[in-house]
Amino acid sequence: MEQHSQAAVQWSLRELLVVVLVAGLGLASLRLGGVVGAITILLAIVLCMALGIVVFVGRREPQAFAIGFLVPVIVYAAIVLVAGRYELNPHIGVLPTTRAMSPIFESMVARTDVNIKTGQEVPELKAQDAIGATSQGGGMATVGLSELRDRKTFMLLAHTLMGLAFGYVGGKFAVFVYRRQRREPARPSVA
Repeated sequence: MEQHSQAAVQWSLRELLVVVLVAGLGLASLRLGGVVGAITILLAIVLCMALGIVVFVGRREPQAFAIGFLVPVIVYAAIVLVAGRYELNPHIGVLPTTRAMSPIFESMVARTDVNIKTGQEVPELKAQDAIGATSQGGGMATVGLSELRDRKTFMLLAHTLMGLAFGYVGGKFAVFVYRRQRREPARPSVA
């Protein structure tokens, strides 16, 4: 009897291209935010819904992948939700994934001093003068800090992408376990 050995984890060229495409879209959404970020989150939701359907109507490896994908995604989402709103700020979040995103956020954010009343940018020298006058009892500050990358949106995207990454690894692991179980001969039950 001839036995075929299969690699523990297999990738097709199509699968590698999809992974690279999703990673590129994810990085672009982190960089650009806005509409690109909203589309990325929408696609992640649609993917999870589609895999939820595969859990119930799929068979064999596709079903194993769907289950293996959704379990880590749901667990990660639950952990982020339980951790609370602090996980939407890369500087005060406690999860390792939130902390890992802090340097990425810092490399992408652009900060400027703005006049709180008018919203116009204030040159750095005048901003320091206004802050100094306020600290010396000169009245209410008129200068505030504006960030050109919304922290909450950035972190929502980052957690979505991390959840997808955990899900993908979980799906590949589930397929590995499924294939391994199918290769093992059935053991006789002890009565």
